[in-house]
Amino acid sequence: MADWHAMLAAVEDPPGTWTMVAPDGREYGTVQIVRRGGEIAYRVTALGRHAGWTSTLRSACERIHHAFIASHSPGPPPGGIYPDLNGILNAGNV
Repeated sequence: MADWHAMLAAVEDPPGTWTMVAPDGREYGTVQIVRRGGEIAYRVTALGRHAGWTSTLRSACERIHHAFIASHSPGPPPGGIYPDLNGILNAGNV
């Protein structure tokens, strides 16, 4: 899906505020363009929580979309993503 980008899920209304909308119509984040100390910045809110600031609309939408995708995961197993192989490696079984 090289032709799709998270920005395509962004709907601008009112001007300067983009709302990220899932295929089922749920809103899952917002981006607001603001001035911070004379610089233009984008305030990122993902899943109802402030998720930082970015310098481009593209990176703001990516940050929100990554949080949205991650929210569908049960998360890593309690011990982490990778199993502990120390016992196997130290026993010479590999």
